[in-house]
Amino acid sequence: MTTIESSRLLLMRVQKAVGLIKHLRDENKELQARFTLVENHNKELQDLYDKLSTDQAAIDQAIASALEELDTSLGDLEGFEDFGTLDSEELSQAEDFSAGIDTDDMDIETFEDEDL
Repeated sequence: MTTIESSRLLLMRVQKAVGLIKHLRDENKELQARFTLVENHNKELQDLYDKLSTDQAAIDQAIASALEELDTSLGDLEGFEDFGTLDSEELSQAEDFSAGIDTDDMDIETFEDEDL
């Protein structure tokens, strides 16, 4: 092999190496840009997650507060458990009255006795 051929092969290898280095630098720039984009996206997602966590905590607190209020309100109603219930005849008479059915035939003494 002559010196000229060796020089040409060396030149071709250098040119190939330069081309490969340029290609790798371009690819590195593209990957760096994509990495930056993904990193920004991750930051946005983290911000949304933090906001969601804060909102969820506020919702949990509101629910707990509402349940406490409900427990307190139900506790206040405990004294009203002594209300009686209507038997089936009284319920039927009440429904007839609400429906506008003539209730003059009913025995008034029945109501008077029960109220005592």
